[in-house]
Amino acid sequence: MTTLQRLSPSTGRILSRTGGLSRFSYSLRSYSKKVVKENDIVLLKHRNNPSAPIVTGKLRAGRKTTLSANSNWKDSIENDLIIGKELREVVTSRKGVNYRILEPSLADYTNCSPRIVTPIYSQDANLIVSLLDLHPTPPRPNATDEERLEIFEAGTGHGALTLNLARAVHAANPPAPIPEAASPTDDNKAQLEQDLENDKAWRAARRAVIHTLDINVAHSKHAELVVKNFRNGLYFPNVDFHTGTIEEYLSGRLATSGDEPFLDHAILDLPATQNYFEIVSKAMKPHGTLIGFCPSITQINTCFLLAKKHNLPFFLEKVIEIGGAVGVGGREWDVRLVTPRALKNESRNQKDETDIVEDTVDEGKVAEVSNRGGELVCRPKVGVRIFGGGFLGVWRKIASFS
Repeated sequence: MTTLQRLSPSTGRILSRTGGLSRFSYSLRSYSKKVVKENDIVLLKHRNNPSAPIVTGKLRAGRKTTLSANSNWKDSIENDLIIGKELREVVTSRKGVNYRILEPSLADYTNCSPRIVTPIYSQDANLIVSLLDLHPTPPRPNATDEERLEIFEAGTGHGALTLNLARAVHAANPPAPIPEAASPTDDNKAQLEQDLENDKAWRAARRAVIHTLDINVAHSKHAELVVKNFRNGLYFPNVDFHTGTIEEYLSGRLATSGDEPFLDHAILDLPATQNYFEIVSKAMKPHGTLIGFCPSITQINTCFLLAKKHNLPFFLEKVIEIGGAVGVGGREWDVRLVTPRALKNESRNQKDETDIVEDTVDEGKVAEVSNRGGELVCRPKVGVRIFGGGFLGVWRKIASFS
């Protein structure tokens, strides 16, 4: 009895009219075949050695990819040996070392691609994006009342976090137009102008944009290439790259918008983070999230105290320690102002030691900074056992009271 006969009569009649099982079956291959083409970027992973994989540049015919520049062990592989092979095939280097050809994941690409600055590594970038709690929805036809999601990143650096943010909002934008003119010539000048107009119209209609800014032009240009080269520029149209200072960019946008806030979220990854809280508060919408990436907990303290001193509309929701020794989820810290009991009841005798109104904590030391009658508590949350890495301060902009 055939497979079609073993099915129920009604199902068999449907399949017989639609051409049988062949239209509903999938390939038996465990992965899809994909041939490496020129200008592709691939991941070369040592077949036997668990050493760090190598992300190639764009594969050009007739050139080679350097695998090791060590003076004692110089090795390379001809790009012509990679081009034309399928993913997961094995290729041999000049020294006879076998490498498997893979398509780099986003984490592999950002962690292993050439850099001129230290990147935000993939596990930390994923955590930062998750803290924004983004839920982009696909564009609806004929929708006119949808607001644009705008995220500001100050400190582009390597572009790793930029690329993760661009992927997170990718679903909100319609497909970017594909230019028909490959390169400008006298014959296709009209088509080139049309392509530019189509791109301009598409960018104006985007429902989600990542604005990333760096004061260093070389860093910004390098990050732009990092984002553009991943998966043939899949997420590149979602990002606008800027160079200059935070004050120049945000002040210019506020002047254009009539001092109306336009940012949904902001991420500050640069020195003296606290100096930019005020201008960011003017540009951010109520309930927006501000994340400060600081190398030390004392910088988080400075940001926290400055927001209190200048009465900025930011509420510190949490402080998370990140880094390889902490783990993927990070470790939460307790940073807040408390009122000593001695100040609450001035009639009592002054105690030699301040008794803070809270339960005693067994783990972690308390660092206290006086702040005009208040004490700053700064310590890990109870129950943690590991340490290391930088710190993320997560602030929420509070809506003003009428």
